[in-house]
Amino acid sequence: MSNEVNALELDAYVDDQLELSRRFVVETHLSRNPDQAAQVMADLSSRSALRLMVPRPGAMPDAMADTAVKLQAMPPRPARPFWRRSLPAVGGMAAAAGLAMVFLPPSGPPDYVDYAVNSHRIAMMRAAMVSQVETPHYNAREIASNTHIAMPHLPEEWRVTDVQLFPTERGPALVVAVKTEAGQNFSLFAVRDRSHAPERPDAVQEGAESVAYWRRGDMSYALTGRTEPRLIDATAEALARDWS
Repeated sequence: MSNEVNALELDAYVDDQLELSRRFVVETHLSRNPDQAAQVMADLSSRSALRLMVPRPGAMPDAMADTAVKLQAMPPRPARPFWRRSLPAVGGMAAAAGLAMVFLPPSGPPDYVDYAVNSHRIAMMRAAMVSQVETPHYNAREIASNTHIAMPHLPEEWRVTDVQLFPTERGPALVVAVKTEAGQNFSLFAVRDRSHAPERPDAVQEGAESVAYWRRGDMSYALTGRTEPRLIDATAEALARDWS
């Protein structure tokens, strides 16, 4: 099996068109190339946003459906770059949904949650790979001094297993991987971004992981792990109340 990854495979990875063995190769490659990983995550975020813009079949309100039909009947205008070029076109339906979104307040998890989930998966991959050396040294004051990223106080029974800076469109984010006393693997993601996350944690299910996200001032946080959303939410609530 070749370990070389090209641009076409990265596009296929984002579009979920790779078999499992090649996905593993691509994910291993991305874990060693943070700049490419950040771009791929941005593409995944755009893909997810595009899916959110298109309602499920039968779920479109009549008024929106009428608007979509009218938009489809309009003559085409010159294309403007918006989503990643390799994403499939969705025509008037996406445009109608986009018009509706302009007038609606933000709902659902903020964009940085995608980064949090992917950085958690990469941290778990690093932990499973002998060739990837974890960096368990964690000094909250040093991190705050150098990155201006403020972190909540971690429970004493949590063991830090890895600490990494992760590139995002909002600047560097800090990812702290931990193992709890019960043996659960969590990662805490923090980025300086005044997002629309709530001040009290809210939790969602993202694939096999659950994510609790919240904001404190100009900082946004996400706690990710393979557990029930209710448990990750309760754990995040305790973190949000406990500051160094």
